[in-house]
Amino acid sequence: MDKLMLQNWIGLEVKIISSPNILLVGKRGKIIDETLNTIVLRTKNKDIIVPKKGVILKHKNHILNLSQAICKPEDRTKKLYKSWLIRWQRKEKEFIPQEG
Repeated sequence: MDKLMLQNWIGLEVKIISSPNILLVGKRGKIIDETLNTIVLRTKNKDIIVPKKGVILKHKNHILNLSQAICKPEDRTKKLYKSWLIRWQRKEKEFIPQEG
């Protein structure tokens, strides 16, 4: 998981690289707000409300899959960290030698 998924996104300059709405693909701008299901992207011409479901953004060399972040911004870190921790613990159990 990219560490950027755990951080605040307000102010990030991003580009939409994938979306169920083909008209959004290629749009660039700055994230100015985030809600449970959307982000607001400020482009040169206007503010665009972008649904998180199915959208992938690029920020510099980071990829943000917004489908993984359908939650309140203040809960995103907790939600994603817990899911990462569970996966990590499962991997650790696979590598622990069994006694007996």
